[in-house]
Amino acid sequence: MNTPRPVSRCGALLSVGVRGAAAGDPELEADLEVCAAAGVGSVVLFDVDVPRYRAALAAGAPDDEARAAAERNVRSPSQVEALCRYLRSRLGAELVILVDQEGGNVARLRPERGFADCLPSAADFARRPSAEQFDLARRQARTLASVGIDGNLAPVVDLGRRPAGPLAAKGRTFAGDPEAVTRCARIVVEGHRAEGVATCLKHFPGLGSADLDSHVARPRLGPDYDPDLELAPYRAFVTSTSGPDMIMAAHVIWPALDPDRPASASSAALTGILRDQWGFRGVVATDSLDMGGAGAEGSVPAAVASLVAGADLLMDAVNLGGPAEGVPHPALKLAEALTDAVESGALEGGWAEVDRRAHRVRELRRTTGR
Repeated sequence: MNTPRPVSRCGALLSVGVRGAAAGDPELEADLEVCAAAGVGSVVLFDVDVPRYRAALAAGAPDDEARAAAERNVRSPSQVEALCRYLRSRLGAELVILVDQEGGNVARLRPERGFADCLPSAADFARRPSAEQFDLARRQARTLASVGIDGNLAPVVDLGRRPAGPLAAKGRTFAGDPEAVTRCARIVVEGHRAEGVATCLKHFPGLGSADLDSHVARPRLGPDYDPDLELAPYRAFVTSTSGPDMIMAAHVIWPALDPDRPASASSAALTGILRDQWGFRGVVATDSLDMGGAGAEGSVPAAVASLVAGADLLMDAVNLGGPAEGVPHPALKLAEALTDAVESGALEGGWAEVDRRAHRVRELRRTTGR
């Protein structure tokens, strides 16, 4: 068996956004050319291209018109299914395709684009009877599977301890009580698992008490952060007989654990707690590295720091700033920087460790049975 070029071995750890909704789209073709050269292992889909959406709003367009003008990867169920097939034809049959489909406002496959089975917001979901919750979760997962999506970057298991905080205020938290959160999250996970769709608990170690939005800044967990409460849903899942497929680490400083690095780039969090203390064997993912909370230096140094800290899946949605006109997709630059870090000896375990992590990522698709 031929050993992949080193840059492709590291590229297998990347999950990136791409622009365009169909084969032949010039932006999509340009992005896929770079992603193929980098050996990208995963793609994450979005309905809205955020830079274009913001530009339309700034020009005075109403919200619905701005969204329509900022189309990215999603037009209709049949189109998404065709896009997923095309992505795999270009990037390989083992490509893992992900989406943020929490429900409510955070849903990329929306009713107005023909996707009927979208979950309500987490806050609304928590008020439904458990049988209805399972039915809702399973129907949504069936929709994802039917168009070729392997994993849902949900559920959110942050506690809604700060009602005016960036998550709870948008209805993205189930409750403030860890038992209620765990109960709802378990139903979401089981509903998806029944349809062969992977899930991802987020945002470790918990943003429920954070007062800043990590999309734009890096929060610090203050004295009201209670690890016994906020880590409880993660611990309950990881120590159960069927742990989660993925856990997403947040760009948040937990001073008591690591005062210098966010959890997404902290070996104390990713390796010390998730791997060593709890024995988690699934995929550890970062939140998107183009977010403000990842650091002002940009996604490349953030990706290297997360790799060294223990992350398996390094996510860059390429959907906040986005490549400027004439600037190529960042996938190859990311893969090259990761390769340099491995070859310099920065990653304990070297290439064998890279390959172990890439295997975990590929397993996300293999477990779907598709």
